[in-house]
Amino acid sequence: MSKTGKLLTLKINIEESSLTLSLARKLADDLASGSLAEPMLVAWYDGIKGEEHPHVHECQSKPGWIAYAEGHGGRVRIDVNEGLYGFIYADAGEPAA
Repeated sequence: MSKTGKLLTLKINIEESSLTLSLARKLADDLASGSLAEPMLVAWYDGIKGEEHPHVHECQSKPGWIAYAEGHGGRVRIDVNEGLYGFIYADAGEPAA
């Protein structure tokens, strides 16, 4: 676990050969619910397919999905298998800053 900027980063390593984006998200959702009152997924990355959501241009030498999440209330980043999948959550229960 580490804190970089405003994001608390949690890491999960799964020894599952059939790990999919869907399963990784479920695990990340469960972990986020232990850190945030009302976790809301704001951005994700699929390293296998090279896809991210939302798809935005790189910003300030960060991948766009991370910069977007930081600017939209992202509080917790969960990296699965060394960044193979990544998820960033905001807390929907907190008022916007």
